[in-house]
Amino acid sequence: MPSNTKYGRATLISALFVGGGQIYSRRYWAGLVFACLFYGSIGLMLVIWTGVNEAFWGLIAAWILVWLYNVYDAFKGANYHKPPCEKSCPAGISPWIYINLIAADNDEKYPHVPFFGTLEHICPAPCEDECTRRGIDSAVAIKYLKRCVSMEEPPTIERKRKEKIAIIGAGPCGLSAAYSLSNKGYDITVYEREEKPGGILTTLIPSFRLPDAMLNEEIENMLRERVELKCGIEVGKDTEFEDILREYDAVFVAIGAWKATTLGIPGEENALSGFDVLRKIKEGKTFKLGRVGVIGGGNTAIDVARSLLRQGNEVSIYYRRRIMDMPAEHEDRIEAQEEGIEIVQLTTPLEIHKDRVTMTKTECLEGRAGAVGLVKGSEYEVEIDALVITAGQWPESSFLKDHLKTDKRGRIVTKNGKTSHPKVFAGGDAVLGSATVAHAVGQGLAVADRIDAHLRKVPGFIYNILRRDFLPAIKLIPMRKAQRIEIPHRKIEERIKDFAEVELDASNEDLRNEACRCLTCPLKFRP
Repeated sequence: MPSNTKYGRATLISALFVGGGQIYSRRYWAGLVFACLFYGSIGLMLVIWTGVNEAFWGLIAAWILVWLYNVYDAFKGANYHKPPCEKSCPAGISPWIYINLIAADNDEKYPHVPFFGTLEHICPAPCEDECTRRGIDSAVAIKYLKRCVSMEEPPTIERKRKEKIAIIGAGPCGLSAAYSLSNKGYDITVYEREEKPGGILTTLIPSFRLPDAMLNEEIENMLRERVELKCGIEVGKDTEFEDILREYDAVFVAIGAWKATTLGIPGEENALSGFDVLRKIKEGKTFKLGRVGVIGGGNTAIDVARSLLRQGNEVSIYYRRRIMDMPAEHEDRIEAQEEGIEIVQLTTPLEIHKDRVTMTKTECLEGRAGAVGLVKGSEYEVEIDALVITAGQWPESSFLKDHLKTDKRGRIVTKNGKTSHPKVFAGGDAVLGSATVAHAVGQGLAVADRIDAHLRKVPGFIYNILRRDFLPAIKLIPMRKAQRIEIPHRKIEERIKDFAEVELDASNEDLRNEACRCLTCPLKFRP
């Protein structure tokens, strides 16, 4: 990544010689355009000089504007039209850039991103859903290629600011914000009610999807020298929110969404909570339940089913919409079905008994956004030993109700990260409801910038204008006619017996060949 020193030199050169900074940065055409426009108009004026008049003063104003924009352009560096993969990434990552670095065997490293390896394992990859390559054959394996990206080390913290910031919640959103704000020079205190940081990543996500060693290493990278972590402290119980407001210059609320949604049907007290099951399995408990039904279609439902399967249970998933409408990650659903887990679509429970569940068929013709209707007369009984409900979750924000505006589901109401309290910001699942880790990371980084702008008293639009994009020397890759990589997996009969990671590493050659399938859209198209 071009250093701040290089940007500074380019800016200074353009301030003295219009277009010079762009040429120094090897943006030759941009530099020539600025130079020709500025110096060419001066030369033309000298040829047709008629004395000082209104047109002359207008030309002076135009020169000043061109000079200012030339300096700003040198400061910002190269710009480009964002391709679909980058536009669709909730974490703000530029997939096409790191893929190009892999394909071109470029030694330049991609800027450090919080939880980058975690996203490689558990992100639903909306970037692949929008990949331009799908118009030819199939999307580039953008998510999988993260595992061979060479990334910069976390930057050294050089600046020091006097303001102190509190972050409530040490999940992916809170830790991403802590990482970003500590890099900006702030002293950060993170309050976490659990005994260790990581939020759902540490507490719930099974290790066959997210290896514990890798996650712990990434969390360590978030805890910089100016980040103080206070675990086992629940705000609103062990310490008061009012005390935090008085002690800190800004507060970021990233409490996640831990309150389980209920179905509101008879006998629901006989069912288990998906969150409770996953938490206890991570703590080492074994569930010998027998025949288990799991209600839901999200990642939690898939994780519960696959975890219980690995403990020797017979598991089926019941989902009220079609399988194609399931919000769970597509690849995880396919892996679950490969492992022998049956997914029964268009089915929902009506009543839960101790040894059986009354189910009914449903109809849903408009995908995830459409209403779900019950099919009259389609009720039937399912004999099971246990039922686990994973019907979604919402923030537990009751301790904030006297200070912040929330909606009827407990989500904190924000505008550009700001809450109804002037010192308090919020992000992640506390604002969005149950979303992905990519959304949490993206919100943590974005709101960190807004907190920084707020404390510096810099208007948001100016703060955004001064932000630079990372754009290394990108080479146009000749398009290859090749099929998408076959991601290697452990054998099914082996992986269902333990919690070791399911996906395996591909060879460097296969990964590079897959990266070469990228169309490098910004250099070819303007999608």
